[in-house]
Amino acid sequence: MSSPHIPSWAGKPADDSFELTNLLPEGPAKIKMDGRAHVLLGRSSTDADVTLSSPTASRMHALMVCHKDDGLIYVIDLKSAHGTHIDGQKIQDTKPTALKTGSEIRFGAADGGAKYKVASAPSRKRPAGAHEDEKAPKKATPEGKVKCSHVLIKHKGSRKPTSRRDPNGEIIGKRTKEEAHLLLEGYRRDIEKGEITFGELAKRVSECSSYKEEGDLVGSFAFGKMQPKFSEVAFALKKDELSKPVETDSGVHIILRTG
Repeated sequence: MSSPHIPSWAGKPADDSFELTNLLPEGPAKIKMDGRAHVLLGRSSTDADVTLSSPTASRMHALMVCHKDDGLIYVIDLKSAHGTHIDGQKIQDTKPTALKTGSEIRFGAADGGAKYKVASAPSRKRPAGAHEDEKAPKKATPEGKVKCSHVLIKHKGSRKPTSRRDPNGEIIGKRTKEEAHLLLEGYRRDIEKGEITFGELAKRVSECSSYKEEGDLVGSFAFGKMQPKFSEVAFALKKDELSKPVETDSGVHIILRTG
């Protein structure tokens, strides 16, 4: 049986705080990352890193992966026969889902599945410098203007969780911020590999009205004219440089500085 695909964003956790505790007498009492970037769970004692005792678990049921950038632990169902459920809801096959402290996760069927509780899960990493004294001298405001294009993916926490594609928010209202990040990281890789241009991507998926202009924010802008984080990242980029995902009140963006 072939090994599961390991995401390129997998990385070793910063600490060993993550822990699942078993809610049933059968199977491992606890499941931890133990410093590993990914842990394979399944019924197979030879293929899996952690063996699930449930007869309804698949041989290779799910993969737990630590994200090297945001520090969160994600679970990915490997197209198992009876699915992986978080707080009673079946997660989508092969789609990474962030685990949160207090959630209950079931590998397999409702009757006989392996059941665990997320006793402890890391939260998103704080931005660099977030711990510094708030009274530290402020940085000088950058001068001049820049020109940028962007792709926006909204989520249920966005200030306006609707778009031209989803006017009633039926999809955006179910999308988490973490899922928006993962989508944009994938799109960013597609651009870097030359599989799609930035403009083509913006027209296809961006949830900002600038999609009509292939993501171009028509005209240049001075520092502070956009939302704070957007301005900060835009002015830090070099011409033709593409940013990593950036969070604002509108959602999550990738930004291309064009001038």
